[in-house]
Amino acid sequence: METPIPLSQKLYLLAIHPEKGGIISWSYTAIDYVVIGSLLMELYKLKKIRFENRRVVVTDRKSDNSLHRFMLEKMSKSGSPRKISTWISRFNMKMKVIKTEVQQSLVDKRLIRMEPKKFLFFRWTKPAILDRKAIGQLERDIKNHILKGTEAEDELILLSFIEPGGLLYRLFPEKAQRRDAKKRLSRMMVSNRVSAAVSDAISASQAVAASIAVSVAATSVVTT
Repeated sequence: METPIPLSQKLYLLAIHPEKGGIISWSYTAIDYVVIGSLLMELYKLKKIRFENRRVVVTDRKSDNSLHRFMLEKMSKSGSPRKISTWISRFNMKMKVIKTEVQQSLVDKRLIRMEPKKFLFFRWTKPAILDRKAIGQLERDIKNHILKGTEAEDELILLSFIEPGGLLYRLFPEKAQRRDAKKRLSRMMVSNRVSAAVSDAISASQAVAASIAVSVAATSVVTT
């Protein structure tokens, strides 16, 4: 891929069904929180924010990226640094804006297209993979990181969002392979620790995504 794909866009890409388009069922709810968490990681890596005692401190409000700028402005207006989990939950209320920005960036890169859909009086769009070759390479790279291991912090950060985003089902559809991949991920995260600040941010994102997934699953059981 000629242009590097940001972490948040990689995760959103992986959540799109490769043939049918739309978000895969296992990622439908959790991916929103994972994308927000990954955007915070992007800001951290760019030194726009730092993490202190599991709270977000804005260090630089300027950015050429409109989505980063949107988030930085919101966090800057807060009277005091707030918890990472608080911002993940708050930005979820602005998910329509965030999702539109992520989708448009992927459309501009010609990686996806937004397909118009209609049912009776209802109209909407859904994402569909456009560049299958590029997505296939992304999948292979991530699978190799999981199966062969990695010590690179950027790759470990990406891998840490795979399971809470429901993306293991996308990468490893067979149960036995998925179970093995899950074990490898767990061992990798234990043996290759990222910095404490990064770990706190990832843990907060995982916790929120996991709690939402559990709530959705419980609701599904009750209503079926």
